[in-house]
Amino acid sequence: MRGPGGPPGAELLAAPSRLIVDANVVVAAFLRSSTVRRILTFSLIDLYVPEFLWDEIGGHRSELERRASLSQGAAAELLELLEGYVTTIPIEALLPHWKRAAEAMRRVDSRDTAYVAAALAVPCDGIWSDDRHLKAQRIVPCWTTRELLTELNAAGVEL
Repeated sequence: MRGPGGPPGAELLAAPSRLIVDANVVVAAFLRSSTVRRILTFSLIDLYVPEFLWDEIGGHRSELERRASLSQGAAAELLELLEGYVTTIPIEALLPHWKRAAEAMRRVDSRDTAYVAAALAVPCDGIWSDDRHLKAQRIVPCWTTRELLTELNAAGVEL
C-alpha cells in the first residue's frame, strides 16, 4: 500500500514509508528521547503533518517545555529539529478531502478530521497515531508506534 515516491532508499523498506503524523506523536518526540523520536528522525520514512499541528503545539508550548524540563531556547531548537523531519501540508491541500474525512470521523472524533483529510491528500500508507480511536475510521490505515516499530523491525530496521 506504499505510495509512490518517498525518500531515497524507501523502496528497500517493506514497512510503511510515507505517513501522516498525529500531534500526539510529535508531542511524544518532543517530551523525551525515545523510540518515537528515533522513528520520527529515521530518514527512510517520509512524514507529513497538517499545517495546523504547529499552531496546536505552539498553544501548549509552555506546558510542554515544563513537562520536558527544557528552557525556551532548548525547546525552540528541538521543535525546529523535529519540524525538519516532516513535511508540512498546507490547509488548502486538505480542503478537497475534508467532506469525506469528516464523514469518516463523524462518529469517531471530529477533532482528528484533518489527519484523515491529510492522508487522503497525500499518497501515503496511512496515519501514525497512538490515539487508538483513529483506527475506528475505515478509509485510511492507522499505525500505532508499536505496530510501526514491529513493521520496521520485520523489515530489518533496528531503532
